[in-house]
Amino acid sequence: MKRKHFFFRLAVLINLLVLLLLLVAMNQLPLKLEFPLLTLGTPVLCFISLFFFFFWLVRFQWPLFLFLIAFALSFESWQLLYQFKSNAITTSQGLKIMSFNVRSFNRFDWLKEKEVPQSIADFIEKNAPDVICFQEYAVKLAPKFNKYPYQIFMPYKEKGQIGSCIVSKFPLLQPESIPFEGSSNGGMQSDLLWKKDTLRLYNIHFESLRINSKDTLFSTQYSKKFASKVATVFKQQKKQIKQFNTLATESPHPQIICTDLNNNAFSESYQSVAKGRFDAFMEQGKGFGGTYRFPYFPLRIDYILTDSKLKVIDFETHELQLSDHKPISAIISL
Repeated sequence: MKRKHFFFRLAVLINLLVLLLLLVAMNQLPLKLEFPLLTLGTPVLCFISLFFFFFWLVRFQWPLFLFLIAFALSFESWQLLYQFKSNAITTSQGLKIMSFNVRSFNRFDWLKEKEVPQSIADFIEKNAPDVICFQEYAVKLAPKFNKYPYQIFMPYKEKGQIGSCIVSKFPLLQPESIPFEGSSNGGMQSDLLWKKDTLRLYNIHFESLRINSKDTLFSTQYSKKFASKVATVFKQQKKQIKQFNTLATESPHPQIICTDLNNNAFSESYQSVAKGRFDAFMEQGKGFGGTYRFPYFPLRIDYILTDSKLKVIDFETHELQLSDHKPISAIISL
């Protein structure tokens, strides 16, 4: 009997600890501190919390209310992880924009498939977006995209072959590069003439986490390096986002931001860049919306953000296996 009570109390204690960490990760406690590893692990904490909830629910024991209380306190943050989409049929017409990190069109043969550039071109033709913002675009391997008369490429580094690219069915004007000092990443901006309106497009690839199979917290050999790497990347992203937000305030036109943020929606990086803007996934997305192919849990690090003057009509995360990222698209109207 005593042993049974011990395990019950231990389970409650672990459950409380997980929920406390989850509330910290979701910024629901006024600590005003950033915990990079905790932020990255927020989806894992969510799943563990749900496991405990159903565990207590099946047993019909009082600790199930611990999750319900924490869920009530952090309801808005849970929506960053999962969205229920309405069954309403989209009838409005708008601008269909896609964002896709193509991982240099499989430049180093990460995938077994040999015709990745052509397969991506076929996917684009089938889905027929009006505008595509590519990240990690390799000029020498890129398909022609003949149905898009307006194409602008900006390398991340001067005279480089990898960078950002916007292809469009509508005119692109006044393109400019957005370089990040001391980084292999960067972005670009361009004005888009759509119907009688001018929109400002930003295509940004923020500092990469470069997570790989060796990155873990459970091996002393790699855990310290992983923690240090994540902290450094978060600091660099913070600097880059400050630079970008300063630049964006100068825009005279409604904005659309396509970005590989390289961070999840619980991070300070996301909160900073999404502030005052609509997240297309939050407006019209469904499910977990994971965009990066990481084992065991959904990682949403790619975003389409819009000016508050614009309306998101529809959003889709495409299940395409031609990169380590999934393409995302949104239909937007004024």
